[in-house]
Amino acid sequence: MKTGNGAANASLGLALETATEHVSVAVVGAGGERRALVEEHVGHGHTRRLSALVGRALVEAGAKPAELGFIATDLGPGSFTGVRVGLATARALALVSGARLLGASSLTVLAHATAEPRTLVVPLVGAGRRDLYAGFFRIAARGNVRLLAAPRVGTPEALLEALAEVHALLPDHEVRFVGPGAGRERARLEAAHAGSTRAALRFGGLSALDLATAALKHEGPGAGLPEPGRENEPAYVRPAQAEERVRHQVTGLTPARVRPFALADLPRIEELEHRLFADPWPRSSFVDALADSRAVFLVAERGGSVAGYLVATLLPPIAELQNLGTAPEQQRAGVARALVDALLDTCRVRGVRELGLEVRVSNAAAQALYRTHGFRLVGLRRGYYRRPEEDALLMARRV
Repeated sequence: MKTGNGAANASLGLALETATEHVSVAVVGAGGERRALVEEHVGHGHTRRLSALVGRALVEAGAKPAELGFIATDLGPGSFTGVRVGLATARALALVSGARLLGASSLTVLAHATAEPRTLVVPLVGAGRRDLYAGFFRIAARGNVRLLAAPRVGTPEALLEALAEVHALLPDHEVRFVGPGAGRERARLEAAHAGSTRAALRFGGLSALDLATAALKHEGPGAGLPEPGRENEPAYVRPAQAEERVRHQVTGLTPARVRPFALADLPRIEELEHRLFADPWPRSSFVDALADSRAVFLVAERGGSVAGYLVATLLPPIAELQNLGTAPEQQRAGVARALVDALLDTCRVRGVRELGLEVRVSNAAAQALYRTHGFRLVGLRRGYYRRPEEDALLMARRV
């Protein structure tokens, strides 16, 4: 969501850090410098306390809502309630002030605040009970922060296993754990990676000042930040249980049907390709796949309409999954899963022993899908994608 063309005093910004029970509100200058900072442990009282904390911060800075040029919010992961209250408050204030909306995930904020060169930074935020949200970032030799893999959620033991897979991509980088979750599990993490929880690293609450600094960078998905136009979309990592129940009720009675591509499907597939991807395939690529005997071109239908599509090239004993798209309204509803299952069946019939693919480091949904099908990380191609620029993860599985 974007509003207006900015406020009367575009040099002032407001940052709302609400992803945990520790709420932090800051008024900052154009470069993120502190004008006011108000923090409070609110427990589960985000709805009740956030407006009062915003008011205190504005008074402390001598600012009015109409003077705000931007409002930055934590997009999650963290407390579902906290993130939603922060986003709703930011949107309301933006309507009043004309300020532009910015945002960054809690994990990205922690990584950008801990830019120690040539390290693998793993931010950790509590996810309820024993679970943690974990991010994976590589810090280049010059201190540039780059997203390395999509965030995960699970027990400390499960996340250490995930880290081992990610660390194998950069074995020369030392691991650094940061964030409130790292403070909670410090002994366990230190036992697994000695020196990874040094005293100089941050283990306390999230900071609105760090949030403002990260959100103002505008470095895009390659750095773990939102694409332009998506600065106010939440990053929950795992969906709310109520939302999943509704989704399964709507789609559970109509399974996707997978069939070979037909030329009549091309207009719909082109439409989806341009809706889904910043660097879409041209029509010629789909036409070439249709004419190539080595290619597998599948579509998934639901309710009489094309809900998704898949293109792969089979060169037994190996194969490559090259393109997979699902209509936005059909995502997380079994369409992509059905397509990949059908591809694996075809691979077995044709004698393929290993199936590989490339995926953007920021494409969390695709990485999660591939992991459920047994794919594992096997490589990293830096700067592989353009528009926007980011790294590619190589994933593969035995068939």
